[in-house]
Parts: sequence; C-alpha cells; structure tokens
Amino acid sequence: MGPTRTPMQRSSGYDPNPIELPPLFQSSPKPFAMARWLVTKFMWPQSIMWIVLAVLTFHFVTPGLDRFRSLDVGDVAVLWFRNAAVMFVVIGGQHWWLHMRKAQGFEFKYEARWLSNRRKLFTFNHQTRDNVFWTLVSGGGVAALFEACMFRLYATQAIPQLESLWLIALMTFVVFWIEGVHFYLNHRFLHWRPLYRSVHALHHRNVNTGPWSGISMHPVEHLLYFSLPFVFVLLPGSPFIATFCMVYLMISPSPSHSGFDRFVVNKDVNFHGGDFFHNLHHRYFEVNYGMLLLPLDRWFGSFHDGSLEAHERFKGRKRNLNPSDQSSY
Repeated sequence: MGPTRTPMQRSSGYDPNPIELPPLFQSSPKPFAMARWLVTKFMWPQSIMWIVLAVLTFHFVTPGLDRFRSLDVGDVAVLWFRNAAVMFVVIGGQHWWLHMRKAQGFEFKYEARWLSNRRKLFTFNHQTRDNVFWTLVSGGGVAALFEACMFRLYATQAIPQLESLWLIALMTFVVFWIEGVHFYLNHRFLHWRPLYRSVHALHHRNVNTGPWSGISMHPVEHLLYFSLPFVFVLLPGSPFIATFCMVYLMISPSPSHSGFDRFVVNKDVNFHGGDFFHNLHHRYFEVNYGMLLLPLDRWFGSFHDGSLEAHERFKGRKRNLNPSDQSSY
C-alpha cells in the first residue's frame, strides 16, 4: 500500500480530498471508467452548460454572418455589448449569490476570508472593481475583436467550414482537448519571469479568488488566452465553434475561480462548483498550470494533488532551488 493521502487540513478554509487523475491517466489506465468520468464528472453539469449557453448566445444574441463581410468598429462593439451582458448575468449572478448575498457563508469556501475591498494592490483599491474592469473592458473587448475576425473569415469563405451538424458537435467536444493544450502552453509561457512580472502578475493578485477573477487579466494575456479560435484557421470549424470558444473562455473560469468547491442549493442539495486543481495554482503559483482533463502537469512534473505529501515535495523543491532562480511572486 502507498502512503495515506490526506487533505491539507489548514486551520481555516475548506480543503477537499486530494485530487485523482482521470482514469485513463492513472498508473493502470481504465478506458471504460474514463468514458464514465467524461460524462459524469467533466461534461456534467458545467461543460454541458457552456455548450448550451453558447448555442443560446449564437442563435439569439449574435448578429448574422453577412454583417461581418465588411468588418468595422460597430461590429466589434455589438459583440462586446453581447459579451458584457452574458458576463453580467452569469458571472455577476455567481458573485451576487456567493459573495454579496453570502448565501452559503463559508461552507465549502477554500479561503476563510472574503474578497479585499481596501487594498492598493488592486485597481481602484478594490478587488471586485479591479476584476470587473479587467474582465469587461479588456477581456470582453479582445474576445469581441477576435470573434469578429473569425466571423469575417467565415463570411468571406477564406477558411474551411464544417457543414455537418454531427461534425460540428464532434469538433465542439474536441475543443475542450485543444484548449487544454493551448491553455497549458500559454500559461507556462506567462510564468516566464519577465512576462510574469509585467503581464501575468495582474491575474495572480487574486490569491483569494472570486467569480470575476477568472479572466481578470492584463490585455497582453487576453491576446494569448483568447487566441484559441485561430486554431480553426487551420482546422475545419464553424462560426458556432468560434462563438463557443469565446463563451467557454469567458464564462467557464468564473466557477473555477469562485472560491467555493461546491455550490449549496439547500441543506440537502449541493453540486460541484470550483476547481481545486486550479485553486492550488493560485495558492502556490508554480504548480497545476494546465487542466485536469489532459494531465500535462503530471507529465512535466508540476502536478500538485492537494495532499500533504505533495505539499512537502513542493516545499522541498523550492528549498533546493538556487535563490537566484526562484521567481519573485
């Protein structure tokens, strides 16, 4: 038997049980268990929700493709207003429920403290205002610009486009895997010391995170983060997939950064909310750069499962680093 794995057991805050890799990537791969994990853990409920939200966004609040044959500032502005409205409803709703109404108090909250409202580290000396500003102005703006560019390419038939609904559905599922690689590579690049200090540090001001922290980033980081749809300049995609990429990138970080591991409906009902895997990254900076779906962190030695053993290994690695090589976080 291996060593007993226990939660971090901090004096305050909630720590879930240590993280397990998806069944396909464990020491004894289990493909059938992996299929069940994909359906019951990864796709349900959040990933399905992002797909449904993208369908509603694309079909009901996105202009027709013909509008983008001659791209101008007005077209980008329309998409920005749409992005802002969607984010206010979904991200703002989570913030109101968890951090303003405090509907579940500290239950399942990773940090036993609320968001900062008087700290000069943040723009406007206020964490939530800081996060809302960078999310809506920079994040919503870059997402609108890039989506409009993709629509322009599709409207002028400059790039390959899928026509079959089944192929579009399949490629929508594949997006999750492509994004796993895309996010990991960009994220590791952003932790290169010069880029971290000048760009990525803005996001990492949020150690104690909230829903608006998810894409509260420097504009340069937004340019990298929202570049995912340009993969479909080379691969066959569709205008819907471009919108799905943007909805997924804008909205999915809000529950993962919510600060709560589970969302409580009532005393008998709660469901998965936050992402402990990524919360550990905000806590320790040099671990868990990617996503659990594709465990690149395990393969490249930066995986932290939240156990005491993993934390001791992390501390030992930090002690063994030459002080001149350590990042100044």
